[in-house]
Amino acid sequence: MIKQYRGLAIAVLISSSLILIGAGHGVGPMIVFQVMLPFVNEGGYKLSFSLSNSYENSIASSALILFIGQLLLFIATHKEHIITRLIALFIMWTALFFLTHDIFNGDSLAEFTFGSASPFLILSIALFSFDVKQYWQRDKIDIEHE
Repeated sequence: MIKQYRGLAIAVLISSSLILIGAGHGVGPMIVFQVMLPFVNEGGYKLSFSLSNSYENSIASSALILFIGQLLLFIATHKEHIITRLIALFIMWTALFFLTHDIFNGDSLAEFTFGSASPFLILSIALFSFDVKQYWQRDKIDIEHE
């Protein structure tokens, strides 16, 4: 993988960790909730994977899904697996959707989180387009050699 695109993958990881979450009377980055996942039951947050949940009940589940995507993206970046990186990006986008699915119902916390996730979305779309382009070029080169 070209160095500048490895840097892009790292920027995606960092920006996904800095997505702001509104919880209680405060705001914190996603990485705080990912670190607190082992204590999720003690904090009153439930680990439930349902789209009918409220914003507060989706935080822990979204943090877990995002952590899995981040871990997969980190591994795929160092092993240079394009398909795995694409899957990791889809998992991370799913986590963001899972958290902000109430954005169209007027949930201000979901709107706030989606707004703070815009750097992550821009960087991940750039990485996605690079990976798709690189994958298509690899297929084109393989076809020409046959």
